[in-house]
Amino acid sequence: MKSAPSADQRILDIALVLAVVYNLAFLLDVIGLGSGALANGLASLMDQAQANKGILTWIEGLAAAAIFLDIVVRFDDYGKRSLRGRNVRLVAVAIACTGLVFKAFTFYLDSSFLE
Repeated sequence: MKSAPSADQRILDIALVLAVVYNLAFLLDVIGLGSGALANGLASLMDQAQANKGILTWIEGLAAAAIFLDIVVRFDDYGKRSLRGRNVRLVAVAIACTGLVFKAFTFYLDSSFLE
């Protein structure tokens, strides 16, 4: 019988999903989707992110650190439930952490005098 996840686990799950969605939005914006409602909405979202990139990067960094530490500390616990679930979670954490590093680097280059 499965027990309900605790409140802190739900917060970590939400942070992980938001980090992956934000990274996918960033990647789709970098690649470019052409025209259309989705592309316009994505461009508007990324314009807001660009305007608030300092605080957003700090929040993303805290979330990435929390989910990274969570996967390190509870790695074996995630395997008890489902090996496939653990692997999916591990890939999502990798996407979130590498996305943070990539975005921090590109935001740094964008804000520097290299333009």
